[in-house]
Amino acid sequence: MMTPPDTSSSVPSAAQASAPLDAFMIAGRILADMRDGVLSIDLTGKIITFNPAAQRMLGMTADDVADKSFGEVFLEFDSNDDFNQAVLDAIYDASTTHHQQVTFTNPAKPEGEQTVTLSLTTSFLQTEVDGLDNKRIGVIAVFNDITEVTALQASDARMALEMKAQHHALQEAFRATEGSNAKLAEALKKVQVTRVIVAVSVLLLGLGTGLLYWRQSGHSGAMPLSVSATVDTGASNGNASNATSYTVVPQAMSSRVALTGKLQPLQTVNVNTPLTGRVGSVNFQYGDVVAAGQVLVVMDTSEALVKSREARSAFIKANEAYQQVLDWEHGPDMTGARRSLTRAKLALDAQRKSLDENERLFAKGIIPANDYESAKQQFTGQQLDYQAAEEDLKAMRNKGKSGNLEVARIDMDNAQVRLRQVEAEMAQATVRSPVAGIVLKPSAGGGGSGGSGGGAGKPSKLALKGESFQQGEILLAIGDLAGLSVATKVDEVDVTKLRQGQKAQVTGDAFPGITLVGTVRNVSPLADEGESRGLPSFVINVTVDSVTPEQRQRTLVGMSANLEILTYEKPDALMVPVAAVLVDAAGKRAVRRKKADGGVEEVPVQTGYTTLDAVEITQGLKAGDVVELLPAVLPK
Repeated sequence: MMTPPDTSSSVPSAAQASAPLDAFMIAGRILADMRDGVLSIDLTGKIITFNPAAQRMLGMTADDVADKSFGEVFLEFDSNDDFNQAVLDAIYDASTTHHQQVTFTNPAKPEGEQTVTLSLTTSFLQTEVDGLDNKRIGVIAVFNDITEVTALQASDARMALEMKAQHHALQEAFRATEGSNAKLAEALKKVQVTRVIVAVSVLLLGLGTGLLYWRQSGHSGAMPLSVSATVDTGASNGNASNATSYTVVPQAMSSRVALTGKLQPLQTVNVNTPLTGRVGSVNFQYGDVVAAGQVLVVMDTSEALVKSREARSAFIKANEAYQQVLDWEHGPDMTGARRSLTRAKLALDAQRKSLDENERLFAKGIIPANDYESAKQQFTGQQLDYQAAEEDLKAMRNKGKSGNLEVARIDMDNAQVRLRQVEAEMAQATVRSPVAGIVLKPSAGGGGSGGSGGGAGKPSKLALKGESFQQGEILLAIGDLAGLSVATKVDEVDVTKLRQGQKAQVTGDAFPGITLVGTVRNVSPLADEGESRGLPSFVINVTVDSVTPEQRQRTLVGMSANLEILTYEKPDALMVPVAAVLVDAAGKRAVRRKKADGGVEEVPVQTGYTTLDAVEITQGLKAGDVVELLPAVLPK
């Protein structure tokens, strides 16, 4: 006969019975004292915890949520989709704790307090039941009110934007002030120019008035021409100094403009830096005469070597990327995407079997509804994972389409061009003289090869060992000594007489006995902006294409030179004294020619070149004609 079991040990003592009650009271007190809001929901969706902090933040009481489901209380507010979705996400994804920032609006709260910003953390509640771990019993949401913190952050952001806008406004005001100052300076300059023009106009008006009065009082509307040279007409015709007539005879006529300048190479070729870096070694001194192809500078290639390695690395990466896109379907990205889809499919199939098993057990009453609902939720989550894996595979396959292949090919081609460019620069680290000539210092701001005068001016930087240069910056200049050039300036009065191709003679006190023959190569059509004098001047260049070895030894770069440019020449010009030409008020010209019977007739003429005391007659007279001189301008 079996003895009944002793049940006295199963009856709890008073201390044992009070322990769970004390723990429950302590837990309740903790929830009541927490400053964070706590909301918990069981697996059926019923709200089981809603502490005072949650009531205060959300504007609800315990009676508002008592014995109600989460959907009944919260889903009726359309404006709280973010809050509701955060809680639902915790239900669907049991394996992850979610942290996010959401807003919550309760229209029942006072105006201005209806919307709060919450920092929300949601996760599944799990416990141990019957020795089994990870038994899910519900969802818990913990949140706190960060409305004031968010407002302060927004205020700080607005203040920063306002300060940035004010700073920008101050910059614009400063630029406007600078622009106004520049306009004011330009206006003052124009006022000064206007004053000069007015003064000159008044002076010319006074001279014109006096001249008109003189003409009206003594010459019946005729006046002599003003000339810029002297011709001894009396001596050429055998007349006395008080002659009253002049016989026209052909004579040689020429005019020259005299200028001064400095000897320079025939042309200057600037030598640019082939790559960015420092000068490694220098094999010349300024003023040395060098041969074409002679090594002048060797650049330090340390920086260029780094660029070459970077360019090669970029090309290798671009080539690998192109090859991957070229065989995209079998590449590692597509393989990984297909593998992820396969894993998701296997997991979905396993979850479907688990759901079917739980549904069968639930129908027989073996497992509770909570387990069955949990299995359904897990199956739904796995379906979403499978759909995401399919979309990832589709997106990954789209990356291998023709457009992306073309982009990858262009990137590879660009990287290859850059690599070749850097390698070519490395090969040019040795700088050689492009032409034979003299090594000159480059002028400040000089650019490009060609042109004379490249060695003039103060150099901005000299090619010295260790000096840094940027690619394309001028290292030095080579002056071509096969010939010479002279650069000078001419004022606005004489510049209109000069033309390209006119002959010029070059002499100098430093090389007596040598006369170089050159031509005017170019005349600047624009006045020199650097001219500080009141009268505008224009730059001209005269070139001597070749010099003999003896002349080269005696004519050195930088010597002073005298120029005589032949501006006009005629061997049989018909010249008459200025006193023979009449000019009427309309500007028409005439002479008084003696007739065969002893009378005098007034003949219209056309004039050409004018000197100080003679005028060329181009039409109206012929050799042998005798013209009458005006008595008012006869020599006394």
